[in-house]
Amino acid sequence: TLDSNSVGDAVVVAIADAMLKNQKTGLRDLSLNNTSIGALAGDALARLLRSNRILELLDLGHNTQLGDASGAALAGALRENAETRLQTLFLNNCGLGPEAG
Repeated sequence: TLDSNSVGDAVVVAIADAMLKNQKTGLRDLSLNNTSIGALAGDALARLLRSNRILELLDLGHNTQLGDASGAALAGALRENAETRLQTLFLNNCGLGPEAG
């Protein structure tokens, strides 16, 4: 867990890219609660969710800079991935409004 550490977008983009390259990773839970991430991280995580078949929990709560565009990208990615195993997605207090989908 990286909760409550201001890792920012660059670190989360690197994590998402590494997980895309290594689809056999055993990482099932990724907790990024209150990590000061925004739209770049949201886009990278959406790319990951389009094909990831391992992640079961993703906690993005309390990242108020994610916003509607990231919310819409995440929702779209999950709709595209019929084989997702994601069961829990926390998006509380992420600056999401009606445009997030």
